[in-house]
Amino acid sequence: MQIFPRRVGQAISLCFALLGAAGAGAAQADWPQRPVKLIVPYVAGSGPDVVLRPIADALGRELGQPVIVDNRGGAGGIVGTQALAAAAPDGYTIGFGNLVTLAINKSMYSKLPYDPQRSLAPISLAISNALVLIARNDFPASDVQGLVSYARQHPGKVSVGSLGVGSSAHLAGEMLKSETGTTMLHVPYKSGQQAVGDIVGGQLDVMIDNVAGVLPFIRSGQVKVLGATSLTRVPVLSDVPTLDESGLKGFEVVSWGGIVAPAGTPKPIIDKLNRAIAKALQDPAVLKLNETLSVDATPSTPEQFASLIASEIPRWGEMVKRSGASAD
Repeated sequence: MQIFPRRVGQAISLCFALLGAAGAGAAQADWPQRPVKLIVPYVAGSGPDVVLRPIADALGRELGQPVIVDNRGGAGGIVGTQALAAAAPDGYTIGFGNLVTLAINKSMYSKLPYDPQRSLAPISLAISNALVLIARNDFPASDVQGLVSYARQHPGKVSVGSLGVGSSAHLAGEMLKSETGTTMLHVPYKSGQQAVGDIVGGQLDVMIDNVAGVLPFIRSGQVKVLGATSLTRVPVLSDVPTLDESGLKGFEVVSWGGIVAPAGTPKPIIDKLNRAIAKALQDPAVLKLNETLSVDATPSTPEQFASLIASEIPRWGEMVKRSGASAD
């Protein structure tokens, strides 16, 4: 027995659908109504973590809800990025994605458990910075050419540390070896702090890392810096030549990173986050830290960030292929 005529039933269904859509739209307009989690796929105290914490604080003030940093380091950023990709696309879990997790890993791992372009939604670029080449204080060389000369005289004897296989530091080291025709021993670490600790302690010869992670050790005189990987000098290390200036013409590795969300996060939430991030990057505390660490904080549209990722994947894929590096 049919209680409602078919047309009446269809009208009721349409009303419920419209009410549901209106409810969802209202929820997105009122977002956020509780704290937002920001997954950082690196350990606490790492370079990305140091730079992101004031950004998270400023972003929380812009959104009117706390933004809580959740450090999930491991496996070249894969652990945290996989967790982010699997999170509910409701805006309450966002994360940090960078050159490694969004570009390099695509070529380094044949079975990457997430797709940088399909599993995640770009929100805004946030930071970019150069890397620096440092050495233990008693290392026989004090500049890039000295390192190259020593490595050629002692093939396979110079140890080069990095923040894990497939990190930007690892590939920068592979590029250094490839372009100078030297053989050096790559030593991957679980964290930049461990690698720097071994540089300070004399157990590791050299390493490449971002400025934010090693600047305190350079300033305290615990390590010596040989060169920067950008084409222009790092402002806070203006007396340090670039690798390009040191004879490796065109050598450039600049790390970048931004805020991403799980794929499927509603566009109104993405847009609101994008506007809030742009304002957060102008916060006085953020500007002061970025100036101190020579970090460039430049926001972007979601589309511009997506375009950067799309262009960097093949670029670094070619570098991975050329270097012969692999995490499998």
